[in-house]
Amino acid sequence: MFEWLTAANDAMMTYATSFEGTPWLFVFLWLFITLDGILPIFPSESLVIGVVALSMSTGHPNIWIVFAIAIVGALGGDLTAYTIGRYLSVKDIRLLKVPRVARMMQWAERMVASRPAPVIISARYIPIGRVAVNFTAGQMRFPRRAFVFYAAIAAVTWAGYSSLIGMGAGTWLKGHPIVAVVAGVVGGVLLGYIVDFVVRRILRVGEKRGHDFGEGFEQLAEVAQHSNELRHREQHDDHKPLD
Repeated sequence: MFEWLTAANDAMMTYATSFEGTPWLFVFLWLFITLDGILPIFPSESLVIGVVALSMSTGHPNIWIVFAIAIVGALGGDLTAYTIGRYLSVKDIRLLKVPRVARMMQWAERMVASRPAPVIISARYIPIGRVAVNFTAGQMRFPRRAFVFYAAIAAVTWAGYSSLIGMGAGTWLKGHPIVAVVAGVVGGVLLGYIVDFVVRRILRVGEKRGHDFGEGFEQLAEVAQHSNELRHREQHDDHKPLD
């Protein structure tokens, strides 16, 4: 079932390693990761893992540069998808008018609105999911600075997770791509809830003490308040007696 994926991965790594020892390897890595955030033709995790594994075995390229490029590429791709969604009208996209796709987009919008941190962070670990969630966040005019905050956390953790697998910390996961994706998603969800809890805690304490965290945190506060209202509304609807 995954023979085509393995063949594509081998071909991509062969092409990438042809640039070994030159700056073009970093350019190719950045470009591929960025484009993967917009057009999920092939999961860029495999390329990051492969290049890091190459670095561990030969000493080149520099693993820290690979890690930094993975972060920049992931964040750039996610922000591009968000920006496209923000400025592209839904009426210009026929695919989004298909009832099934429209329902999926509505579901994604509700999830981003009610649970932004877990959804945005964990979506980074799902090749197609990250494009859908980030595009939806743009369509619904999700606050830009709040999105950048969550997307940055997602990019750093995704790059670190992929690098660790390439370094051998996830030797078993390298041979099990589906398990690796599932593990990444679960970790992303848990991290998202932790980030959500910490942000809400900081905002609550800051509000009591009269601290001014600036416009960026004001957007996070608005997001937190809005998501709280949505969750309370959902809970109220769930407990509403049926007629």
